[in-house]
Amino acid sequence: MALLSRPVLGVLILLVTFAATTEAQQNRRDSVETRRRVTRAQAAFEQVRRMHLPSSLQGSAVGCEMQVGRFCQWNDTEHTEPPEPKPITRARSKLIEALGIAAARSPRDGWITGQRVRYLLEADDSAAALRASAECQSEPWWCESLRGLVLHETGAGVSADSTFALALAHMPQAERCDWTNLSLLLDAAQRKRYKAVGCGEREDIAARAWWLADPFHTVPGNDRQAEHYARLTMARILKDTRAGWDTQWSDDLRELVVRYGWARYWTKVPASGITPNGGVISGHEAMPNYHFFPAVNRFDPITAIGSGAWNFKQWRSPERYAPRLVQEFTELHPQIALFRRGDSTQVVIAYDVSADSAFQAADVRSAVALAHDEKSKPVILETPASRGSFVAVVDGTAHLLSLEILSPEKKKAARARQSVHLPALGAGGVSVSDVLLFDPPSGDVSELAQALPTARGSLTADARAKLGLYWEIYGLAKADSALPVSLTLTRTTEGSLRKIAESIGIGRRVSPISIAWRESPSRGGVATRSVVLDLSLIQRGKYVLKLDATPVGQDAVTTSRIIEIR
Repeated sequence: MALLSRPVLGVLILLVTFAATTEAQQNRRDSVETRRRVTRAQAAFEQVRRMHLPSSLQGSAVGCEMQVGRFCQWNDTEHTEPPEPKPITRARSKLIEALGIAAARSPRDGWITGQRVRYLLEADDSAAALRASAECQSEPWWCESLRGLVLHETGAGVSADSTFALALAHMPQAERCDWTNLSLLLDAAQRKRYKAVGCGEREDIAARAWWLADPFHTVPGNDRQAEHYARLTMARILKDTRAGWDTQWSDDLRELVVRYGWARYWTKVPASGITPNGGVISGHEAMPNYHFFPAVNRFDPITAIGSGAWNFKQWRSPERYAPRLVQEFTELHPQIALFRRGDSTQVVIAYDVSADSAFQAADVRSAVALAHDEKSKPVILETPASRGSFVAVVDGTAHLLSLEILSPEKKKAARARQSVHLPALGAGGVSVSDVLLFDPPSGDVSELAQALPTARGSLTADARAKLGLYWEIYGLAKADSALPVSLTLTRTTEGSLRKIAESIGIGRRVSPISIAWRESPSRGGVATRSVVLDLSLIQRGKYVLKLDATPVGQDAVTTSRIIEIR
């Protein structure tokens, strides 16, 4: 009995193993066949799409802003998305149904799940797309990437950030290197300076670049960085498909997606005798889009980044993005003034967008963020007002300031961003604050708190009114009891002919206002001063407002602003 039991047991194990192997092979064959069928269905849908694309003449006449491989890229802010032809909508619905059946049969097939998520997003069914990503049984990092894509597309910024962080942590090293490489998003000067950025190379620079490129520092999450990962996810979905173009996927298409986003809809040039089936096909990314990476040679130190570092509408920019929160993104020109408070800095930010009807909505939100770097927690102040001022006290290190005004209802935002910093004042040194512009109140102004309520929201002044100026001088000692101070207002040079005339002495720069006096120290070596200027006799235009103080035995210390009298 014992001798006979072994062969019988061996036969049973062999039969079970053979059955399991046969089942696994059958499952693989079923999976391959499922993929083959749904691939054909996807290709058939894209053919239907191309046959019924709405017509547009723009693809034949618009010049390139950027040439990327086989493709011409330009930014078309005037084009509006036409209604989708019904044959495309019906064909997509059938494809989505087929993809759902295929995903149920092959839940571990990441390609099928990716196509399902893509077309559900195209159909504007984000709830179903989120369910599809949750049902994903492919590699964990790919399922997390798909979920991050859907969350980003639905505006769940913080959740998208954390989900993409999980995907990065779980993905293979080679894939992670590809995803963290920022080279395509940098301009030529930045690529020359930094070479590789990301994938273990200059990770600190990559973190700083993403911080600087974040459209909103007062809104949780980094929308631009999440968009980058969403684009990489979509690029992987689109790989080896013909998408809306009747052309093979290649590196140039991937580069287009990473730099400018994927096409949200397509159009084609109408048919003609030469092209009876239609001419050039154009893919249209999300619009309007903007350039959010700063145009600077260095991302560090912060003090190297001024207010002119960002040009949202830069032509031929290496990357562009349409923010989820808004459709219109504009530059803001507030008044920013810095004052010393011991070892700290008091920052005054005055703004006024009340003349813009978009910011008269009930949901308008004005906020300012101040942070030392991308690792530190920012100081954030906010108010539901389209006009006003913020006052913040920060330590003496350099900070990045971001003033952001947002109206979700009107889908519009305005932003000003720059570094703020006052160098340490050495022993025996004298310095002057910025000059703060304000509308003169009825009484005298002898301290900053009295000027703040009427601080002007920009560096402009009304030619028909009076203009108040407030400043402070620091480090005064008894020896400076007769400190010479001067205030001048000089018209800026306009035009090359005037510059030439001034350089050879034919023309001269005229100062419509020039005041000089001697300052006495008060309150521990700090002198506060304000004056009121009558602008009614001054010609409209741009002027340099300059304040000079000359301490005994030292070079003059100066502060200046360019103001405009309108």
